[in-house]
Amino acid sequence: MASSEKSLGSRSVNEEGKVKSIMSGGITWVDIVDPTQTEVAMLPKDYPFHPLNLEDSLSSRQVTKVEEHEEYLFIALCFPVEDSQGIISSNQVSIFLGKNYLVTLHPDKLGVISELFQTSKEDEQEQKALMKSTAYLAYRIIDELAESMFLIFDGVQSGLDAIGVKVFDEKKSSANAINHVRRQIAILRQIVSALRLFMPEITSKAQRFSEENLSIYFSDINHKIGRAFGTVKEMKEMVGIYKDTDFIISSDRTNSVLCILTILFTLSIPATLISSIYGMNVPLPGGLVTGPLNFFGPYTSLLVLLIGMLVPALIMVWYFKRVGWFNA
Repeated sequence: MASSEKSLGSRSVNEEGKVKSIMSGGITWVDIVDPTQTEVAMLPKDYPFHPLNLEDSLSSRQVTKVEEHEEYLFIALCFPVEDSQGIISSNQVSIFLGKNYLVTLHPDKLGVISELFQTSKEDEQEQKALMKSTAYLAYRIIDELAESMFLIFDGVQSGLDAIGVKVFDEKKSSANAINHVRRQIAILRQIVSALRLFMPEITSKAQRFSEENLSIYFSDINHKIGRAFGTVKEMKEMVGIYKDTDFIISSDRTNSVLCILTILFTLSIPATLISSIYGMNVPLPGGLVTGPLNFFGPYTSLLVLLIGMLVPALIMVWYFKRVGWFNA
């Protein structure tokens, strides 16, 4: 693999394939995007990482965990990413936090880390502020990731607002939109719940890698995650309300259709009964065997049959209206 190293005063930037690193003030930040077994196998040559931690950093099963070792702290956190179709997925970032180094492994989808790395690479002042300690650098990375979640929350909230506008429209069903948002909220709730559980542990264990008291910084992240958890909880309650509303309206719409069909079928019973009777091969008044009725002219039999069909139907209409079935 081709490599290049640029000297920038007291700092240097090294790029080798997917592995990039910055060294500043005695601190090294190694960033690996879309890591594979090849890149991960290089790390034990320079760092005392446990094989199980390296395995977790490549695991297709998203994990959230914090493990403290003698020389470093292993942090695995999951954060949401939304694609162009509005599908939210969980993506893992693995952080190896040591006294004078920080190693991050993450998919390209978590672009905020790469953007932070690029900013640090190009801006010397920003780099000095960012890399004053490995624990502070870890805080900034996690803070940027936590902040990025709220953009996704805004998108989900916009979807909820759109559902709220049309869910009360009796002519349209919002079931598909509701199910889509419910899936988004379920993934967000799973991610935020894990962050809420492990962030206090990260706060306490990361402090040993910084001489500066970082409790106020990590408390800010805890506050953001707490706010995110409250937001997800509110959205979950709201989508539950919309789901129940859509179900009630859909059920009422279905009942109305069934009511109309039932009334039409009921009104057709007298005509069906008379047609069935006159369809039998037996002598009947006005039939072909006994001869048609003609006291009202040549169509007397037809008029009598029509009256026999309509009168019971009109009586049923009057009764249904009296008992209020048409107003239900």
